[in-house]
Amino acid sequence: FGWTEVYDSPSNAGSGKGLRPALAILSAEAVGAAGATAVPGAVATELVHNFSLIHNDIQDGSPERYHRPTVWWVWGPAQGINAGDGMHALARLSLLRQTENGMPSEKALRAVAILDTACLRLCEGQYLDLTYQERVDISQDAYFQMVEGKTAALMGCATELGALMAAADDKAVQAMSLFGRKLGMACQVQDDILDLWGSENTKVPPAGSLLNKRKSLPIVYALQNATGAEKHALGDVYFKRVMDPEDIEKIIGVLDSLGAREFSQEMADTLCQEAIQALDEAGASAQGIDDLSSVA
Repeated sequence: FGWTEVYDSPSNAGSGKGLRPALAILSAEAVGAAGATAVPGAVATELVHNFSLIHNDIQDGSPERYHRPTVWWVWGPAQGINAGDGMHALARLSLLRQTENGMPSEKALRAVAILDTACLRLCEGQYLDLTYQERVDISQDAYFQMVEGKTAALMGCATELGALMAAADDKAVQAMSLFGRKLGMACQVQDDILDLWGSENTKVPPAGSLLNKRKSLPIVYALQNATGAEKHALGDVYFKRVMDPEDIEKIIGVLDSLGAREFSQEMADTLCQEAIQALDEAGASAQGIDDLSSVA
C-alpha cells in the first residue's frame, strides 16, 4: 500500500489513487447515507484491487508499480502469490465481520456474494487479456468482454456495495452498479490511450503493455481497420516472437495514421456519459450526482 518501505522504514512514496473505495463511499452518500456506512465495502474492494495487482505484476513480469518495486520482485513469485491470496481472504472477512457490528447476516452474505462475483469476473477478464496476447483477430466486442471483467467488474462492485450498505432499494443498487461498470470501461479505454501516447507531462509514452502484446482498444481498432502497408507494418511487429522497444514507434505511427487515438477517446467519452446517465436511475441526490459526475 506504500505505507512503508521494504524493511518497514516509513515511506513517503505515493500509492494508488484509491478510486474504488472513494466510489463506494460517494455512492452511499449519493443515495442518502453517511459515507462511513460504506467503509467495509470500500475496504473490501481496495483489498481485492491490490490482490489483483500483486498477481498481475507476477503474470506480466513487472518489476515496478507506482515507482516502487513490486511484491514479487522483492520477495519472489511464490510469496507474491501467497500475499495476494491472503489479501483476497482479508477482503471477504472485512465484509463477513460486519455481523459483529450489527449488520444482518443476510446483508453480509449478499455483500460477499457481490464481491466474489466481481472477483470471478475479474479473473475471467484477466484470462481473456492473457489469451489475447498471441492473437490478432480480436474484435471490439471481444475487447469489451475482457474489459467488463478485468476492470469494470470491481468498479461496479464498489458502487454497488456502497449503495447496498446505504440500504438503498434494489433498483438504486443496480443503477449504481451500472454506473461503476460503465465508468470502469471508460477508465480502461483512457488507460489504453495513456499507455500508448502518454499524458501532456509525459515526453516518452510508456507503452509497457504493448511489449507484452496486450490488445488495447487502439490496437484492436487498428488491426480491424488497417489495409495495405499499414496492415503489413502491424503484421511485421505482431508476428515477431518478442517485441522490441523500437517497435513501439512503428505501431504508434500506424495508429496515428488510422485515427485510433481519436476513435478511442470518443469511446471513452461515450462510456463516461452513459455512466453519468445511470445516476438518474439510482435516484441519487443532486449533490451525489455532482460528486460522482466530477469523479467520472
